[in-house]
Amino acid sequence: MTRSFTLLLLALGACTGDPYKDDSPTDDSAVTDDTNTTDDSEDPGLDSTLVGAWLSEGENLSPLFAGRFFKYVSVNADFKADSTYAVQAVDEAGATYDFTGTFTIDETTDPASIVLEQATPTVVTAEGIYDVDDADILTYEVVQTTPNPNGFVAPTPETGFGSSSGPGLNPGDNVQKYVRQ
Repeated sequence: MTRSFTLLLLALGACTGDPYKDDSPTDDSAVTDDTNTTDDSEDPGLDSTLVGAWLSEGENLSPLFAGRFFKYVSVNADFKADSTYAVQAVDEAGATYDFTGTFTIDETTDPASIVLEQATPTVVTAEGIYDVDDADILTYEVVQTTPNPNGFVAPTPETGFGSSSGPGLNPGDNVQKYVRQ
């Protein structure tokens, strides 16, 4: 099983698009359309507490990520208002693993639900739940659902954190904590 397959199979996936993209606001007030009216509207994108940069390291790493297979020392996740994400995991040998894709959320549930459509390095779908508390701590748990040859089961708002299940996975092994950066 590859690292990228297993990473989203059981845990975090999470952040946004191209890290080299210039996301600075632009002034389009001088741009006009064919009717000669000024177009100064800007789509603010997704308004969610999930949007932003997050870091998990030390005791915040899930037992799965800190454990013998992954041996991660940090995971950086960036969720963008345009519903893209970029994640970079670093293992104890200093190797980095980059994951990108898009996400959709449903914040009407408690905890909120999330579906990630990973584009790189492999195409997979992951589903799970998250919560951002008043101290800007993100609690996050996702499981790869497509493809899912080992039959892992993703957490849901009804089953709560620590409910990911499947071969070799203990309750709570896949719960990750992040601090807003």
